[in-house]
Amino acid sequence: MKGKKIFLCLSVAAVSASAIGFFTRPATVQAGESVTRPTIATVKKMSNGDLMCYVTLVDAKRKVYEGLGASFEICEKEKTYLNKKVRLSYQKGRVNDCQSAEPCGKTRIETLITKMQIIR
Repeated sequence: MKGKKIFLCLSVAAVSASAIGFFTRPATVQAGESVTRPTIATVKKMSNGDLMCYVTLVDAKRKVYEGLGASFEICEKEKTYLNKKVRLSYQKGRVNDCQSAEPCGKTRIETLITKMQIIR
């Protein structure tokens, strides 16, 4: 009987530990792991979000990069860049860290596409 109780406690502890790891992992990955971003790619999609512009790119090896952050100025030129091969420049910048588009006084640092140059 005691063996079953111990097994049950370990199972609950293991599930709890994995759930905690699941919820804390994204913040750890964002803070400590560098994300590969292409320097040359074709622009497939652009859309303005609440916090930043979001861009989908495809590189020369056909790897798709979805939802990369960009400055709002990039999305303003969607017709210029859509389906074009571009050279990309990135910079770290502050974006709102709120649940809505309304300012809440909190920001976070994100690496954003700040410049696109069309390659012929």
